[in-house]
Amino acid sequence: MVKWGEIPEYDPLVRMSTVHPLSDANDPPTFSSNKTFSPVSIKHFRWFPSYRSLTAVMLCMCFASIHMMNGNMGMAIICMINETTIDNGTTVAEVDPQTAPKVNWTPEEQGYIFGAFNAGLLCMLITGFMADKFNAKWMIIVSVLLASAANVMIPLTSQMHVNYAITARFLVGLADSLTQPALNSLLTRWFPSSERSYALGVATGGRQIGTLLIVPTAGALCNQSAFFGGWPSIFYLSAFTGIVFVFIYLLVGADKPSKQSCISTGELSYITLSNSSEDVGKKRTEREVPWLEILKSGPVWAALISVVCHEFPLMTMIMFLPSYLHDVYHYDAQQNGIMSSFPTACLFVAKLACSYLNTWMHKKTTWNITTISKVLNGVGSAGLALFMVAATFLDASHASLAVVFLCFSMAFTGLHTPGCQAALVAIAPAYSGAITGLTFFFVAISGMINPAMTKWIVRTGSAAEWNLVFYISTVIALLPVVIFTLWGSADVQSWARSPSYNEEKNKKNIKVISYTTTDNVA
Repeated sequence: MVKWGEIPEYDPLVRMSTVHPLSDANDPPTFSSNKTFSPVSIKHFRWFPSYRSLTAVMLCMCFASIHMMNGNMGMAIICMINETTIDNGTTVAEVDPQTAPKVNWTPEEQGYIFGAFNAGLLCMLITGFMADKFNAKWMIIVSVLLASAANVMIPLTSQMHVNYAITARFLVGLADSLTQPALNSLLTRWFPSSERSYALGVATGGRQIGTLLIVPTAGALCNQSAFFGGWPSIFYLSAFTGIVFVFIYLLVGADKPSKQSCISTGELSYITLSNSSEDVGKKRTEREVPWLEILKSGPVWAALISVVCHEFPLMTMIMFLPSYLHDVYHYDAQQNGIMSSFPTACLFVAKLACSYLNTWMHKKTTWNITTISKVLNGVGSAGLALFMVAATFLDASHASLAVVFLCFSMAFTGLHTPGCQAALVAIAPAYSGAITGLTFFFVAISGMINPAMTKWIVRTGSAAEWNLVFYISTVIALLPVVIFTLWGSADVQSWARSPSYNEEKNKKNIKVISYTTTDNVA
């Protein structure tokens, strides 16, 4: 059995379906490439057994750096805001020459800052199309450099006017809009369909790694003044990690396997063989994105709506968990940073475990890939909603138990990775960038609504206000239980297959019919 990330030994006696799941067992696929595929035997290594494994780790690092730069505001804003006021509304602050000055942003302005990030994500409708047409490696590099520059901009300009911070957060969102479609495009080019769920879990797990790194670090940086005066160091450190990633990725990254000079012939053959029917990673000057088929597809809309409903409560947790723990459970900055990281850690572990579970179920059970995705997605949505609403019944005297419930909530969220998120890539691999862009365009709209709604509801920071926010997120989290279960799919759609694949299938069908006719005549 071939483990994820390893290169299978070539065995001409092995049925083709064990290597190429989209091909018939007795008929190897036709290649349009002129490359010759010869028998290869390659040793299996524990660390980076293949260049695919290294690619997944690099994408994980990319998401970690990006999410450090877009997730730092949730913690930093607690340290940035001057909360000392007097009755006439003017602000009074004790001046410390070693500490960076605080800002006087209203709750509405804070909502605009969080919403600006999601406004930048609206550009994903365009960047998604770009990811399928252009070099995804350079899209990732540009996105990380843009996010780094925007993070440096925040501490330099926040004292001038709130609009500068809003602009910087918009640029961070724009950078993120380049990353997600590029990731999905790279996944379809570098990984066979049987490995994509786990690769997606590893890569997007970088978001949780980034949060785990920045939230407790930001809490510690808030309580010091020696390093850039306190809160500005949060943004400078985040930008530095982005620059480090770009330097590494320039050396080892590649848009697709055929452009990577260090990849072995055996691994290149395996990837090309496995993905031959999907027409990914090729210049399709004669093939346009089938927008009409995409917009008419029930599985596309089921996956799209499910991802949006999954992201909405996740945004609430990512953007406002530090504020929630501060307002309702009264954690100080350092404790808040630690407690806020626990749910994120659970989400990261659950993503990897659930992606592996998906692979195991696919090999060990008789369920097809769509059934597995629907079951995992439904359980994830139900668990997320159950424990999220359970936390609202606990007050400050049960703060630790509330954090435990939130950890369970995020753990169930990990089931969405092999569920609706994997389906989003699986239903049309050749157009994964375009479909991802369309999906996250709506995610961005919901992301603009989320912080504006939350800041409109949470005026005083009372438990009742936060509970209402959680109730709304709970209802939205439950919608995929119905939508994805009824209309979702993780199978490649007929309109998304390459013309060469459909021609081969037609030839096989004609051959079978001719044999049947001959038998009947005889």
